[in-house]
Amino acid sequence: MQKTIQRALLAAAFALAATAAFAHAQLVKASPAVGGTVASASEIRLTFSEGVEPRFSRISLTAAGGAAVPLGAAKTEGGDATVFVAPIPKPLAPGLYTVKWSAVSVDTHHTQGDFRFTVKP
Repeated sequence: MQKTIQRALLAAAFALAATAAFAHAQLVKASPAVGGTVASASEIRLTFSEGVEPRFSRISLTAAGGAAVPLGAAKTEGGDATVFVAPIPKPLAPGLYTVKWSAVSVDTHHTQGDFRFTVKP
């Protein structure tokens, strides 16, 4: 019985260690905020739980009708690979916008997601 309990505890420890080893870059914070309303936006700023590879990560922006909104080249901010920023070169018209992102973390795992925000009139 004692060996069974020890084996179960050991298996659980390995499972928890494996989960930590296979972490992915998860979106922690966004600006504009997820579901938020802003007066204007000059950039999309995404903060991840771990560093991302800018060459393999993407940000796109679409307006309510589905039209693509041009963005500047996305890059990490300075020495902080957890912050990925894409400039918005032209002012956004009032309305609902969708941000789609795809990130490849420094450990090569891929994650993706999307969220919406509104620019008020």
